[in-house]
Amino acid sequence: MKWIKILLLQVASVIPQTPSAQEVSKLMSHESSFSMFREPSYITFTGGAGNIEKLIFEADIMPYYLLKLSNSDRWGIELSPEVIMRMYNEESLPVRTPSFMPRITGFYQFRESNNGKPDLFGYISLWHHSNGQENNFYNEDSITINTRSGNFSTNSIEGGFFMSEPDKRHPFVTRYIKFSSLYHFAQAEELKSIYGDLRFFIDLQGVINITKTLRALNILPNNTRPNYAILYLSTKFGYIADDYNHYKALSLKRLIFKGTLSYKPSFLRDVTLFTQYYYGQDYYNIYFARQLHVLRIGLMAKPFFIN
Repeated sequence: MKWIKILLLQVASVIPQTPSAQEVSKLMSHESSFSMFREPSYITFTGGAGNIEKLIFEADIMPYYLLKLSNSDRWGIELSPEVIMRMYNEESLPVRTPSFMPRITGFYQFRESNNGKPDLFGYISLWHHSNGQENNFYNEDSITINTRSGNFSTNSIEGGFFMSEPDKRHPFVTRYIKFSSLYHFAQAEELKSIYGDLRFFIDLQGVINITKTLRALNILPNNTRPNYAILYLSTKFGYIADDYNHYKALSLKRLIFKGTLSYKPSFLRDVTLFTQYYYGQDYYNIYFARQLHVLRIGLMAKPFFIN
């Protein structure tokens, strides 16, 4: 019957088509490259060694929601309602002033890896960072910062480029590099000149598929098991560039450094073990006035893509 044929055509028009193997492979490669520069969720075992308070744990909860608004896999929009919290090793085990850091990111792939050239992506993000408090920024002495309940709020824009490519000299190794800048364009009045509005960053990452490497060297048998051991190496350098608490241009207090070594055993899927050293301005909202240096270990939730 004619009306049945029309109905079937309408239904078929809204059923998503099954992508080809080539399209799936392309999408996975694109997702793998983009995911490498997502900050992963993690939880630490205690606070670590350094000048941080005694903690039960620090946790960064960062889910990602990728929106594809067209058939093109070159661009997309991503949402992330990030929350960082520290549970203090004190009576009642308080969690004080968590960092609420929602963001929206738009990205575009300018170039796919071909002819020896790496993948090239560009992105721009809008951030909000606050601690959910509304009391006075300073304590009663009008000098020291009220870290217990003082208001902290800032909004920023971040943009940059990143590239990924396989290492031609070493099979099963992929390298990543990102250049970015961040500017805090609207913030609580008290943060002006003491927080640091303009920042520049360089991120370097390397991923080594240990299992495939050992199989290529005939150290491990070449079987079809899909489980792989992966080693991640990540280094981040940052510089606070503008008027920041009247520090000199070459002051070490303007520098930010984060080095991370993480390992995914073959028996785990998306969870890795990590050790990390951080030096720089404390990123935990109103605690920013402290120069934090800490060495810690923990668990990290990192998407796994076979390379």
